[in-house]
Amino acid sequence: MSVISEYDSFADIYEVWTDTAASTGANLAFYVDAYVNAAGPVVELGVGDGRIAVAAAARGRSVIGVDLSTAMLERCRRRAESAGVGGRLTLLHADFRHFELAAPAGLIALPYHSLGHLTSVDDKRHALAHVFSQLRPGGRFVFDDFLMTPALIDHMRRVQLRAEYRSTAGVDTLLWVTSLVDPASQSIKVVTWEDQLDTEGTLCQRRYRRLSLSWLEPSQARTLLTDAGFVVEACFGDFAGTPFSDATAHEQVWIARRPL
Repeated sequence: MSVISEYDSFADIYEVWTDTAASTGANLAFYVDAYVNAAGPVVELGVGDGRIAVAAAARGRSVIGVDLSTAMLERCRRRAESAGVGGRLTLLHADFRHFELAAPAGLIALPYHSLGHLTSVDDKRHALAHVFSQLRPGGRFVFDDFLMTPALIDHMRRVQLRAEYRSTAGVDTLLWVTSLVDPASQSIKVVTWEDQLDTEGTLCQRRYRRLSLSWLEPSQARTLLTDAGFVVEACFGDFAGTPFSDATAHEQVWIARRPL
């Protein structure tokens, strides 16, 4: 299944999905601060429903958002208009391996483990080389990736009740998730399902969705960045800016620069 078809079918539960994720509060503040403090243009790849870009726009930053899913871009557009910042967002329907900017960027960001939607190392390598080509000299690339530990793999493999809410149609809904994790191929198949319940609590409808993900080990990420021509400025172990350590890190958060 392609990235575009996965996210077009995932769009209607995306807000619930992100609102209940452990990392979204921390990554929101981290990326919004990065956007606001960067010299523009600022580009967010995999902009999704605009959770980060719209928050940055509300603080005065113009953002170019790139996404392959038309459904997600429409949700981003509506979120921006509702927040009164539609004029500060420029949305591009494009694959982040092939997007073209009118002018080189000062900052390109790829938040929320989104490099993992490219499931082969060759695709990741191509994407990083393309990001490099779209930055001006001195421009920065910021992204995060899963830090897969035995504890996280065990957690992801469990069946979890992610959220309980009323759907837009007013139906009681339970959102569940589990993942098929293959350490050998560094791949993840996320499986979610929604249970819609009637007034007696009886299951009346179930819908499944799937997302294909992958991850890089920190050593692989560093190699791909340097092979693309980047200078690695920092790798953090969380969104508070703690220097990366195998013993304490929860994430891998990279800041890389195109040399002058």
